[in-house]
Amino acid sequence: MAARTTRRLGSRDEPCYENDRSLSSRGPPLSLSVLPGPETEAPSNLEARRRQILEAARRCFSRWGFHGASMGQICAEAQMSPGALYRYFPSKDAIIEAIANDERVAAGACMAGLDSEGTLSQRVVRTCIEYLEASRDPETGGLMVEICSESLRNTAVGQRFAEIEGTVRRAIRAALDAGVASGEVHPAVDLDKVVTVMFGLGDGLVMRLQMDRTVRPADLEPYLLRIMDVLLREPLRP
Repeated sequence: MAARTTRRLGSRDEPCYENDRSLSSRGPPLSLSVLPGPETEAPSNLEARRRQILEAARRCFSRWGFHGASMGQICAEAQMSPGALYRYFPSKDAIIEAIANDERVAAGACMAGLDSEGTLSQRVVRTCIEYLEASRDPETGGLMVEICSESLRNTAVGQRFAEIEGTVRRAIRAALDAGVASGEVHPAVDLDKVVTVMFGLGDGLVMRLQMDRTVRPADLEPYLLRIMDVLLREPLRP
């Protein structure tokens, strides 16, 4: 029987098997010391293997959540032995951190659309649609919902993604400030409240589009444009 140790991962104890004979029925198991590791792989192979693991982890987190998914499930989804996977990521937290970094990069690329051509409303709506399209992946789209839920909790995972949201919020606020300067946004508009409404619309649509697969994000463009035009006008007085 394989020697079993326990590796502490976040709030869960995950099994880690060393020299597990169940991984191969063709003779004695290889020692982990002779298995190829990241430090010996070509950069292209290293990145491909990391992508394989992260994509598998995204699917697992989408199905079972950050806390519910185990390293064993991620290994099975990635079709890798625990020993091989741990050579790329020493813990579940390390995988989550890598996913958070990917999300940070993706958010920055998405926000770059705010500096593209068109009116402020058009640029904001295009950026919103791009975000909604990215959240529609049938296998990992649920991860966006999990991220929103986790960000409500006082956890390290939630904190990582709350920081990304802060970056996005500042980018949108900067675009709105520029809109005030250019005359596209009425100076009486409370920009912080507008950003809050925009986030509420985005988060709600992410949830709705997960449940209603018949609606294409691009089909929402004319309606989102009308909403943005109203939000940026002089606010009605009570």
